[in-house]
Amino acid sequence: MNPIHPALAALARAAKGMPGKDVAPVLEKALHEKLWLRPEHRVGDPTGYMRHVLYVDPEGDFVITAITWLPGQVSPVHGHQVWCAYGIAEGELTEEQFRESCGELNPQKSRVYRAGEIAERDLECKTIHRVSNRSRGTIVSLHVYGVSADRLTTGINRIFPA
Repeated sequence: MNPIHPALAALARAAKGMPGKDVAPVLEKALHEKLWLRPEHRVGDPTGYMRHVLYVDPEGDFVITAITWLPGQVSPVHGHQVWCAYGIAEGELTEEQFRESCGELNPQKSRVYRAGEIAERDLECKTIHRVSNRSRGTIVSLHVYGVSADRLTTGINRIFPA
């Protein structure tokens, strides 16, 4: 049995239809109605952002996670090998996007996402970005990845050299 918090059930149903179905409306609702967010989801790891698994699809189609970002934490520059949608539950998260050209990464844009906002979805696995907590507080983001649980740590990101 793989229980899911009732506040995330609609998100899980929408994720089953991904990448063809857009999860944005139900993701946004989950970001505003944070009944799923427990105190342990706000616990971070000083050595790097911390992923909290909230739900694993029993058929291996997707995983829902909360990621906790302590002040100053930054992801590597990366792209995704699977579809991804995420938004901010608490705090303000900065996303920098890049374009690869002739083996070099060129900055394209930077955006700060605030609590309740959804980042640009990467449904075609083309986005290259870096995500960071430039604030003084802890941030919690809610992510849905089109990956099975056994590939959660190895099957999501394509890391680019800095």
